[in-house]
Amino acid sequence: MTHPGVLSAGASPLGHILLLAGAPERILALRLAMSSAIGPPSVVLDAGCGSLGVLAIMAARLGARRVVAVDTGRLDDARALAEENGVADRIEFLQCDLADLPAATGPFDVILGMIYHNEPRRDLARQQLMAGLATRFAHPGTAFIPGTVRYTVAGYDSADRETTEQTLQDRWDNAVAGAEALTGITMAGIRPFPNADYSSVVEQLAQPLSPRAARFLAADTRTLLTSRQLFAEISYAAPETASAYPPALGLTVTAPGRLDTTVWRQELKFGDLLIRRTHTAHPVTPPCDVLPGDTAILATDGDWSGAIPLTIRHDDRI
Repeated sequence: MTHPGVLSAGASPLGHILLLAGAPERILALRLAMSSAIGPPSVVLDAGCGSLGVLAIMAARLGARRVVAVDTGRLDDARALAEENGVADRIEFLQCDLADLPAATGPFDVILGMIYHNEPRRDLARQQLMAGLATRFAHPGTAFIPGTVRYTVAGYDSADRETTEQTLQDRWDNAVAGAEALTGITMAGIRPFPNADYSSVVEQLAQPLSPRAARFLAADTRTLLTSRQLFAEISYAAPETASAYPPALGLTVTAPGRLDTTVWRQELKFGDLLIRRTHTAHPVTPPCDVLPGDTAILATDGDWSGAIPLTIRHDDRI
C-alpha cells in the first residue's frame, strides 16, 4: 500500500529525475535551505525520500553525520547513488511506512518532507503525517524543510478551452544532466535505464490534459472575480495546525462575472525562503453570476473529488 508519506511521482527513478529536472527553482531553494540548516552535527530525516534519495544524499554531502531516508518503494538505486557519491556510510535507507518508523530512529535535528501533491484536498493527509513526525521525532531546535505550508484561494470566471497534448521534449540524458547540475550530486549509475521503463514515463507525461487542467493553463481566458483569501497555514513548529481545514471560506466579490472556478495557491516555505509556489484549479457548483459586494462561500468540509459547493450571499441575504 502507498502511504500518504510517499511522494508517488518520485516512486519511479525516471519520474523522480523528471521532477528534479523540471523544477530548477525548487532544487536551488532546497539547496539554500538545507545548507543553512544542516552541518556536521546534524541528524537528518528525509521523509518520503523517493527512489533516488536525492535530498538524503545532498544532506550527507552537506556534512550531516547521520541521515535516515525512508520510503515504501524500492531503494536500490538510492543506495547505489549514495555509494557513487561517497556518502553511503552516513545514510540509512529504510523501506517502510513513515507511520511505522521506530521511535528509537530519532530524534532529528532536521526533518525534510517534500511529499506534497501541491493540491490542498490531497495534501491534508500528508500534512497530518508530517505533524505526526514532528510530534514523535522533533526536539525544540528541530528545523523542518519546508516548515510552513500555506494555501490561498481566489474565484475566477473561466472560459472553455480545448484540451491539448503535451509530450516529453528532453531526452533522458539531458534530464539526468540537468538534475545533476541542480543537485550537485553525480548520477552516472542511473543513466542506462531500460527503454521500456523510459517509454512508460513518456506515455504518462504525454496524456492529454483534463478539461479542468486546460482551463487552468489558459490564464489569458480567466477573469479574476474575488479577493484572494488565506485558507490555511500549517506550521510544523505547531503540529496541531495540520489537524484540519476550515469547514468554509468566504471570498469577497470584486468584479462582475460568472464564478465557475477557484484557483488555489500552495506555498512551501522555510522561514522567509519560498521553496515552491504552485497553483491548482477546482470548479465550483453551481456556477453563479456575481456582482461586487457579494460573498462567495465555499464549502470545504466535504469531498473535493468533484466541484466545490458554492453559495452566494447578496447583501447578507443568501
